[in-house]
Amino acid sequence: MRTAVFPVVGRLRFAGDLEPSFTRHRLEQSLPFVRFALVLALLLYALFGILDFYIVPVGARWIWVIRYVIFCPVALAVFGLTFTRWFKPVMQPVLAGVAVLAGLGIVAMIAIAHPSAGYLYYAGLLLVIPWAYTLLQLRFSYATWASLTIIAGYEIVAIALQPTPIRILINNNFFFLSAVIIGMVAGYTIERGLRTDFLQRRVIDAQRAELAVHNAQLDSALQESLDGLRRQAAELQASRARIVAAADSERRRIERNLHDGAQQRLTALAIKLRLVSELAGQNGALATNLEELSGEVKDAARELRDLAHGIYPPLLAERGLPAALAAAASRSTLPTTVDAAPLGRYPAEIEATVYFCCLEAIQNASKHAGKGATLTLHLREEAGMLTFDVVDDGKGFDAQARGLGAGFRNMADRLGALGGSLQVESAPQRGTTVSGTIPAGAGADAG
Repeated sequence: MRTAVFPVVGRLRFAGDLEPSFTRHRLEQSLPFVRFALVLALLLYALFGILDFYIVPVGARWIWVIRYVIFCPVALAVFGLTFTRWFKPVMQPVLAGVAVLAGLGIVAMIAIAHPSAGYLYYAGLLLVIPWAYTLLQLRFSYATWASLTIIAGYEIVAIALQPTPIRILINNNFFFLSAVIIGMVAGYTIERGLRTDFLQRRVIDAQRAELAVHNAQLDSALQESLDGLRRQAAELQASRARIVAAADSERRRIERNLHDGAQQRLTALAIKLRLVSELAGQNGALATNLEELSGEVKDAARELRDLAHGIYPPLLAERGLPAALAAAASRSTLPTTVDAAPLGRYPAEIEATVYFCCLEAIQNASKHAGKGATLTLHLREEAGMLTFDVVDDGKGFDAQARGLGAGFRNMADRLGALGGSLQVESAPQRGTTVSGTIPAGAGADAG
């Protein structure tokens, strides 16, 4: 991470356009502290007036003029000015003037008071200096200028107007200069810290902006990737649906070819054999052979018909799912009950998918449920989803341990191709439930 630190030594000023930005930033941040400093100065300057009567009873009224006629009204006016738009451009020179007025006011009190009493006001100067450098939020240069002006005023009074013994003057100047030096160090450190913080904030803001742009780019790239994946998923779904529809169409074509071709020819052949058998009635052996041959042809025709129905039952295309599933249940080796709600017709690929999945579940139960088991098939539409459940009360199996076989995977793939899903629940000696759902589709006809 990039960092920005203001130089340890050097001028407290930025180069280029950075300085005006810092000035505006500090002005906004320092206004509450400036108002607090002015209120504090007003209170202390006014309250110390109570002591004037006891320290300098003779000249107290002139000192009160300095406190209550000059400084307090000026400080109060500046406090009110801080709430206006005119204050910001002149903030630093005006506040520096308030600091000078506060310090020179105390210097004037020293000049008015008797020397023995004037020394007591000197302590007030030691409060003004740190107040100007810290609480008043003066820039280092303005605070230093104000402090030097106050020092100059004190030296004039202490040397020319109120001659001070050399030992006391040296002592006072020592503490006075010490306060100024401490205030300068504190003011310099504060402003340097503020400038460093300002630089750090700019770096952080710049990094946030870069991060926001980078995040926007990542989000855009991610959205494009997601859109691409959605398109691919939709294309894959459509492709799987087309494959299922093509397979069902081919099933129907094969069923029609068998029904209209080979099955009809076998039926015709059986009729001809029966006629020939009747004509050969006097020849017992030939008649018997022809009758047996006619029976075999009928069996072949029946097997071919069953095969055609297994490929695609005509009943499904003619009457829909409930009738086709009832016919399939009647051919099951296990007692099977069909519980089908009143349903309309659905797109051919949906009806074929549900039919063959139910047929696969019935055949699986016939193989694995065991003797004495019974089957129940439920078929309904709920919330736009066509749902079926094939439930047996047979032996069941451990679905987690054994996993699902190829038949169940084929069912899941077939349902998934049309946006559906398959769920298999089973446990040893608790039977098996095969459930499937598939969107009913916009082509449903509630006729």
